[in-house]
Amino acid sequence: MKKEDIPFKELHLLMLPDTGRTLMIDDDLVLVDNIGTSLDTDPMSDFVSATYPFKLTFALTMFCLRGFMRVRLNLKEYTLAENDVLVVLPGSIGECLEISADVELVVIGLSDHRLVGGKEAAMSMAMLKFFTSTSLMHISQADMDESINLYRLMRAKVEQPGYSFKLEAATGYLQVLFYNAYQWITDYNRQQVQRVESRQQQLFEAFLELVQAHYAEQRSMSFYAGKLCLTPKYLSQVILEVSDRHATDWIRDYVILDAKALLKSGRYTVQQVGDLLNFSNASFFGKYFKAVVGCTPRKYMLGL
Repeated sequence: MKKEDIPFKELHLLMLPDTGRTLMIDDDLVLVDNIGTSLDTDPMSDFVSATYPFKLTFALTMFCLRGFMRVRLNLKEYTLAENDVLVVLPGSIGECLEISADVELVVIGLSDHRLVGGKEAAMSMAMLKFFTSTSLMHISQADMDESINLYRLMRAKVEQPGYSFKLEAATGYLQVLFYNAYQWITDYNRQQVQRVESRQQQLFEAFLELVQAHYAEQRSMSFYAGKLCLTPKYLSQVILEVSDRHATDWIRDYVILDAKALLKSGRYTVQQVGDLLNFSNASFFGKYFKAVVGCTPRKYMLGL
């Protein structure tokens, strides 16, 4: 295959643009900030070109302070905007589609993943799993401010004349950023669980309202699932998870409770009660009632 036929080119750490604010540390770490915004003159122009995609051979993290950048990563489109963090894993195929004139980014390129998270395998795997599914995360203003402060401290230490432990110091700051990112993911996942639980609780309450309104005519899960625009299987799972009882048990209990009240009212026969609750015949009603209560409707009505 000819070079010009290759569908994407590899982007190596050393290929990150020199904007005048680019720091390279031992070929392992690149720090870039205040990237220029003109695609015609900026050294980033080749990197953000929409002409062809690129394949990263290193990990890339972008913090967006203002403006926006629209990218496509592994066929998914993301818009990096204020207080967003974009994490691109090695091996990702990306393409910059659009960048605003006022964009302000802080970029950290890392060629050796062992510099951070090496001793925390479980954390590293959790972060790998998260950023494999999505590259973009929105963080609070306070978290962004802290991240940029850490970046500035790291940069200042690396730029310190005569300092002999630049990579070691940078690794320390990167480790803090790593722990912070893990905390963001943990908090995000917890919020997602709470949203799911809240949504399930809402579905359960909506289901009970429907049952209370329709139990006399409808005892089919398909009816209630249809009303909630869900499948019967999923609705049944939600009700069981929230209430520790099967959905059909809730429907049955409403039916039986009403049947008991009607039978004890003294105003209806067993046949009439079965009709009121939309049973096809008295025999079917009797079997349904006895299976739950343990006696026939007539015996229950007479207190036998």
